[in-house]
Amino acid sequence: MTASEIVVAIGETSLALFIIIDPIAGLPIISSLFRQFSPEEQRRSIDTSILVSAGVLLGFGALGLQLMRILGVSFSEMLIAGGLLFLVLGMDMLFGLLPNAQCDPRTVCIVPVASPLLAGPGAITTTLVAVQRFPFPTGYLIAAAAVVVALFASWLILRRVDELTRLLGERGALIIGKLMGIVVTSIAVSFVVRGVEGIIAGQ
Repeated sequence: MTASEIVVAIGETSLALFIIIDPIAGLPIISSLFRQFSPEEQRRSIDTSILVSAGVLLGFGALGLQLMRILGVSFSEMLIAGGLLFLVLGMDMLFGLLPNAQCDPRTVCIVPVASPLLAGPGAITTTLVAVQRFPFPTGYLIAAAAVVVALFASWLILRRVDELTRLLGERGALIIGKLMGIVVTSIAVSFVVRGVEGIIAGQ
């Protein structure tokens, strides 16, 4: 691969990850989870959340494909499963189908903020797909760079969670979340189509 192709691949994967992580739509949730924290505690919690989510995504990127081989799951099958998962996530972003989970304030920066809000099933699947797109180690390096870029952008937003929540308001965050839901649903259809094509081609 040329340097320009690598940059484009990192950019595409970073954008897909950022859309699926969707920190803007999550601002009201995270703001409510951290509302009893002091500003310093809030900053530390957000830093911890980003680091933990990075560890989750990079760990799955490194070991996820080996686990798939052990379980006998093909890449095309994973694409279809990921597409169906994205479809559920996209429909939830559009229509609020999934129930809200209760969380422990002592571990809120890890669960649910780091995972599943940041490093959720959709982000994990996107990372695995990025690793598989190119030969090792290029695929993993591209995926790792994309994880760093997407989470850094998310960190910049979450560090301003209170200001952005007030600026956007609940309605603004809701509108952005709905738009992201449409994008995620489109990604879901693309994954399913690619997976079916791969199975038909015997991959």
